[in-house]
Amino acid sequence: MSISGLRPRARTAAGCVLAALALGLIVSPGAAPAQNLVVQVTTEPPGLDLTATPASATAGVVLYNVQECLVKVDRHGKIVPWLADRWHTSDDRNYTFFLKRGVRFHNGRELRAADVKFVFDRAMNPETKHPYPGYYSAISDIIVKDDYTITFTLKTPTANFLLNLARQGSVIYPREAVDTLKSEPIGTGPFKLAEWVRGDRIVLVKNPDYHVKGLPKLDRVTYRFIADPNAALAALKAGDIDATMFGLGPEHVPELQKDSRFQVILGETTNDVILSMNNSRKPYADVRVRRAVTHGINKPDVVKGAMFGLGRVLGTNVDPLNPYFVDMAGAVPYDPARAKRLLADAGYPNGFETVLRVSPQYAYSIRTGEVLTDQLQKIGVKVRIEQIEWSQWLSRVWKDAEYDLTIIGHAEAWDIGNYANPKYYFRYDNADFQKLFKESETTVDDRARRALYVKMQRKLVEDAPVVWLYIYPRLAVTKKGLQGVWKDLPLPANDLSEVAWAK
Repeated sequence: MSISGLRPRARTAAGCVLAALALGLIVSPGAAPAQNLVVQVTTEPPGLDLTATPASATAGVVLYNVQECLVKVDRHGKIVPWLADRWHTSDDRNYTFFLKRGVRFHNGRELRAADVKFVFDRAMNPETKHPYPGYYSAISDIIVKDDYTITFTLKTPTANFLLNLARQGSVIYPREAVDTLKSEPIGTGPFKLAEWVRGDRIVLVKNPDYHVKGLPKLDRVTYRFIADPNAALAALKAGDIDATMFGLGPEHVPELQKDSRFQVILGETTNDVILSMNNSRKPYADVRVRRAVTHGINKPDVVKGAMFGLGRVLGTNVDPLNPYFVDMAGAVPYDPARAKRLLADAGYPNGFETVLRVSPQYAYSIRTGEVLTDQLQKIGVKVRIEQIEWSQWLSRVWKDAEYDLTIIGHAEAWDIGNYANPKYYFRYDNADFQKLFKESETTVDDRARRALYVKMQRKLVEDAPVVWLYIYPRLAVTKKGLQGVWKDLPLPANDLSEVAWAK
């Protein structure tokens, strides 16, 4: 990759001194330690435009740090006012938001209701090719009442409307910045983009005009791209990085828990790791084959072998942080004999050969694939693992569905709607499930909606469009003294606004 930043810099001695000062490398006697943080991330974002990519690598840098939403999901999973001071709803179809006054974009201009309307009009325009058009499909009209008041009118009551406004595709940005979002995102967040050196780092600096008093606490955040977990561990031990929020593997936990220099943060996430089967291709178009594969997998052994015992066995799409979670981990038990019978019934008495396409970008997918290969061989399914680069995975697997099997973690919260989209890379197309999901989206009564979520989960277990393997745990490691890091991740964000070094 070519190396580029936002602007060229002269390599002068004075420039080096200034750079050292900015990085906090030169500290006057008695001065408080600089509030600078160097964080390792495994994957370099493909771009920084949250309205163009579903990549969690992008959300991990930009969401809630550089760009923000009308409302926000806090560390406890609650939806709270953010760029909107408050909102009012009538008949569950009209939502009026009252914007916080004095909020400024990073370019200095004040946020107005017209900006909000522009963002959502653009998101709903098919030509934009927004990654999450379903978030906004219920919106029938958006009316700007004045500079600080905007009303959304929905076609039908939509239970997840507020949640959708807090997600990564719903960040607010100025109209004039739309053409440079991919490389230079402008928002209202606690940090501003300082530079992106391709292949090496992204640097954020404190927004001195941030609309929340006392935040952020850090002056500078540097994201270092280190793909290899062992290299990340070495960098942490050497002091080259201060923290890794997602980059270390579970095999590193026992050693680090014994090291007094570090603190290990273990928690829950919404990241369900799944074995995806291409439902539009033979043999996986046959539900008997998909059920056979599910019965041929010993999930506790997968967690033990691939995750060193860390991670929670999962039986359906809904994660434990979701209030509608139902534990269905035992709904399809490990049963190799039954798996073989199902394969024989489907016309594969001797099994079949198949290709598992995974990216080495995520080591857990390789480890999980190796465990599954051994397990599935016992029922006659001969798996050949093919490793492809992450960019190829995004284009060939996620976009074009050119695969038999693949393994990836889905970090997005409340993403059961993916199974109602026959064009999603699973290619799962079931009218009954689509009807249930549509009904759940327009049901606002909590008890009735919970019942629909139970039905949807049971339907997914019955149809087995994928194999839900385990929840990838929240696994962060930081130097001692770093405070404010989220323990649980109710959505794929890495909010650093409250993070600081203890004084």
